[in-house]
Amino acid sequence: MQINIETTITFQHLQESKHRVSQHIGGTRSGKSYGIVQWLIVQGIESKQDISIVRKTIPSLKRTNIKDFKDILQELGLWVETNWNSTERVYRLDNGSTFTFVNTDDPDKLRGFKSDILWLDEASEIEESSYFQLSIRTSGRIILSYNPTVSPYHWLRQMQDCQRFTTTYNDNPFLPKEMVQSIEDLQIKNPKLWTIYGKGEFALNDKAIYQFRIIDDWDENDTQFVGFGLDWGYSQDPTAVVAVYKDTNNNLYVEEVLYERGLVMNDIATKLNQFGIDKSYEIWCDSSEPRSVEELYRLGFNAKPVKKGPDSIKFGISVLQNWKINVLKSSQNLINEMYGYQYATDKNGYTTDRPEEGLDHLMDALRYVGLMKLTQTAQKKGTYALSIGGARNF
Repeated sequence: MQINIETTITFQHLQESKHRVSQHIGGTRSGKSYGIVQWLIVQGIESKQDISIVRKTIPSLKRTNIKDFKDILQELGLWVETNWNSTERVYRLDNGSTFTFVNTDDPDKLRGFKSDILWLDEASEIEESSYFQLSIRTSGRIILSYNPTVSPYHWLRQMQDCQRFTTTYNDNPFLPKEMVQSIEDLQIKNPKLWTIYGKGEFALNDKAIYQFRIIDDWDENDTQFVGFGLDWGYSQDPTAVVAVYKDTNNNLYVEEVLYERGLVMNDIATKLNQFGIDKSYEIWCDSSEPRSVEELYRLGFNAKPVKKGPDSIKFGISVLQNWKINVLKSSQNLINEMYGYQYATDKNGYTTDRPEEGLDHLMDALRYVGLMKLTQTAQKKGTYALSIGGARNF
């Protein structure tokens, strides 16, 4: 039986690449993920292969990769329901090839991992340490795909021994005209987003709100813990948690603790417990969801709502700008947000004093700690000045 497959340019890139590792960087709706799934299916049909498809979380695997994989096999008339093990998330072809869908937010999944071909979708969400563990257990090709929203400091941008391919919406012949128009409208509405999502290119950020430094680690004996910040999320936005430390030289040390979608309150509590967070640590939470703050408190955590006054966003930013911010190298989502967090422009193209909304979840969590623990009032609270040897003039 002969099957004809209508492929995208990404399929051709994979066919022609001679490198073990290839990066596929695409703007929105470029068809790169669909083309990769097609190529993987062909590899599995033509010879017996153990193929691993990896994302950070199970919900994202189900929402995109598993759905695309099943849709394509059904279109080809090759999907066999009994070949699918939904518990283990493994599909087995009749020739013995396997397609295993793996999430990296569970470290146990990486133990004993082996594959002939590896695909990391949305690779920018995955830590370099997880990539290393997966790569050394892969005997053949490694495919990395992501949108060009990552900062210049990301491990994907630093990778040397790989071949890079860039695709845009123009490389997707199956895209509806209405969607094409929406993407092209970005040229006028938001030139930066047009560069990223329309042209598939990395964009410099000359409107960044914070200056920061990336460090490998810091000595906790020389720092004082300040607090945790938490920004609520669920389906579209992630639940984001940061840990903040400071030293006596005006340095802040910030670490990403949690950045994940699809978490209900019990999931959040479990994650916090796994990180060793208990009721002795203050967790400053977005006060717009008082019920969530109360629920987390009743689950045994020292969750507190942030007190927001007039212009609290602007004020919180100004507080943090007085510190030298250091970000742990492993905190990839935090680095991406820190790099991309920028001032918005008005309708005339002038820069305002307000940040753009969007990729700001960890930024909000950090600002909550700044508002409640790093203002002059907050730092003086609970102290008493005693004058010895004479009166003081105030």
